[in-house]
Amino acid sequence: MGEEKKVAQKEKKMAEDVKEKTGSRVPKVNNSMDSLEAIDQELSNVNAQADRAFLQLERKFGRMRRLHMQRRSFIIQNIPNFWVTAFRNHPQLSPMISGQDEDMLKFMTNLEVEELKHPRVGCKFKFIFQGNPYFRNEGLVKEYERRSSGRVVSLSTPIRWHRGQDPQSHIHRNRDGNTIHSFFSWFSDHSLLEFDKIAEIIKDELWPNPLQYYLMGEGTRRGTRGPARQSVENPMSFRFQSG
Repeated sequence: MGEEKKVAQKEKKMAEDVKEKTGSRVPKVNNSMDSLEAIDQELSNVNAQADRAFLQLERKFGRMRRLHMQRRSFIIQNIPNFWVTAFRNHPQLSPMISGQDEDMLKFMTNLEVEELKHPRVGCKFKFIFQGNPYFRNEGLVKEYERRSSGRVVSLSTPIRWHRGQDPQSHIHRNRDGNTIHSFFSWFSDHSLLEFDKIAEIIKDELWPNPLQYYLMGEGTRRGTRGPARQSVENPMSFRFQSG
């Protein structure tokens, strides 16, 4: 009996020690949780301030950028064949442009590329033309939009062709001998994946610095080519996918 009593007393003492140690930790744990919650709240406040500051900067520099773009567009409109030259000098766009495409692009006076913001996310391309014998539209628009499902779809302006000028059924061969469709088919065809490369090239390469490609032909004729300018990746850009 004496041994059993000693064991019981020892177990009781161990239980009291555990209870005492556990009880002493509760305030420390509670204090730590309070500290974490306070830090999380402070971080939330800082993030909210950063979001507001970023939005203000985006609006400020967006206005500045639009002003420069307007000045650039005004100058380009006074340079004959600027856009058709830039398109033809681009190494990836050039094989997609037939002789008929080139004749039509000579009437192009302006290009606008616009990022679509929430609730619509995507990109819009607007091509401005002067009066021409090929179609009646003054502007051709193609738009890519990411739906809530994540699927990217494209929409475009119906081209009002003059009689006999619709190149939809016309095909030609590129430099490699492969049969490809007319560049202008890109506006109305939303199923061919390879045509989405045109959108990416225009958005990420041609639009940011068209002068580079306009002058590229001159550099080639002189035996030299100006340094290629790497396009800046837009944080809002996305890969186009047919829908």
